[in-house]
Amino acid sequence: MLKLLPKFSIGIATAALTTGVIATSLAQNSTVSYDFTINVTKGSLAGKSFNGSFSYDNSTLKGIGVEELGVNQGLKACFNYLGRNYSESNDRDYPTFPKLVFENGKIKQLDFWLQPEKRVVWWNLPGWEVKYSQRQASTPTILNCQKR
Repeated sequence: MLKLLPKFSIGIATAALTTGVIATSLAQNSTVSYDFTINVTKGSLAGKSFNGSFSYDNSTLKGIGVEELGVNQGLKACFNYLGRNYSESNDRDYPTFPKLVFENGKIKQLDFWLQPEKRVVWWNLPGWEVKYSQRQASTPTILNCQKR
């Protein structure tokens, strides 16, 4: 019986290492990318639309409560506004912003502000309808900030 114990221990250690490798590979960084379009229906920009994209590493998200990802957590963003492309480094308060906000695992807003005036959360503000869709994994990740 004692002679079986070392072989049994090696089997358990091998299973534990294999499980650790599998768990580690599942938890590795996964870049998620979205494209978005904003249709303005009210105000001085009514009738205009703008587009952009963003990507982030979802490996730190828990999917519970409110979570934020910013530039320091790998957020990349591109926004075409009034015919000009802006990246995350163009945010007025870079590198503190832009931020992507999640609530219970779902995107709540992208807080990306270009104007010198007081910061406004425009994402789905009345008159600013935002539609976004996740890119397929086979699509290039992001973001050369080219005009779309």
